[in-house]
Amino acid sequence: MTKGFSSQSKRNLPRITILLLLLVIFLATYQKNCASNKNWNASKKIQLAKNDLPDSQTISSVLHSTLPHYNLMEEISGFRKSAKQTSYSNKCGLDYMNANKMEQDHPCVIETIRQFFLNKPTPSNVPLKLDSNDAGNRSPGQTDVIMKLLNNQTKGFFVECGALDGEYMSNTIDLERKFGWSGILIEANPVTFKKLSARHRKAWTLPVCLSLEPFPTKVTFQMKVGDPGHSHIEGEAETLQEPGIPGVDPSLIEVQCFPLYSILLAVGVIKVDFLSLDVEGHELKILKTIPWRKLDIKTLTVEWDHIPEGQEALSSFMEANGFVKIGAFDFLWSKDVIFVQNQSISIG
Repeated sequence: MTKGFSSQSKRNLPRITILLLLLVIFLATYQKNCASNKNWNASKKIQLAKNDLPDSQTISSVLHSTLPHYNLMEEISGFRKSAKQTSYSNKCGLDYMNANKMEQDHPCVIETIRQFFLNKPTPSNVPLKLDSNDAGNRSPGQTDVIMKLLNNQTKGFFVECGALDGEYMSNTIDLERKFGWSGILIEANPVTFKKLSARHRKAWTLPVCLSLEPFPTKVTFQMKVGDPGHSHIEGEAETLQEPGIPGVDPSLIEVQCFPLYSILLAVGVIKVDFLSLDVEGHELKILKTIPWRKLDIKTLTVEWDHIPEGQEALSSFMEANGFVKIGAFDFLWSKDVIFVQNQSISIG
């Protein structure tokens, strides 16, 4: 038996040797290609300024070199009907992902945000550049309520959509400069976003709008230069906000929108201590795109007075998703409802 086994092993030796050599050649070639692609992608990314958004062809070219063929990640069942089940292909530009309603957790969507829209926080050693350095609270009142609920929590994480210029009526600037928070600032108005970028905020910033659907979209947007606090999505999206005034307000512009969940995945965050949502009437539509069971959001302030469905519809939806309504507040220039995640915060 031993002799027979030894003879068989000798006959298999050449085959094993050949297989090992092929494996070594394959690994060497793979590592070389990976290094080459990494260097090319880094070079390409440096050439693209974040405020000069590239066209769809450029995005497709860069992403095709960085993304393998992915299987789609799990998506919540309620969104399967509204978002087409698309697999990654050579076409990964904005027009393609918008037209094909690409899922909000699709790698193409996530990488597009990371490479072409997401701006890194300013380094901590760079001072803020504010219009006024006084210690007064910039928020109309929302921040005070949230900090009482969170017991003056430090080092938290916020998301503010409708961030304006990053200082005026900001619900997050004092969390950042007084309590060491960081977060994400989203502002679709290109004029005010330029001012926001100059503030040196210690937060990720994006010149986009939040999508009203669970997939990327491009929308028409009213800038309202004379009143940027009321700039908003127009077109087919219904809202109680007044439309632009012909001859007074500038022409509508096109703005790219991404779901909030996509942006959070691009940053690499699923836990949010405070979400501030003020988008002039589209708040409920945006909240309905969020896969709540995949995120941990502690507190929210949501402006409600431009929502067509009204405050009751907003409160009912949030309560159905595990939140408790703290109350409706008439802040200066804003009417907000404040919610906390049920059982995440002790109230009383």
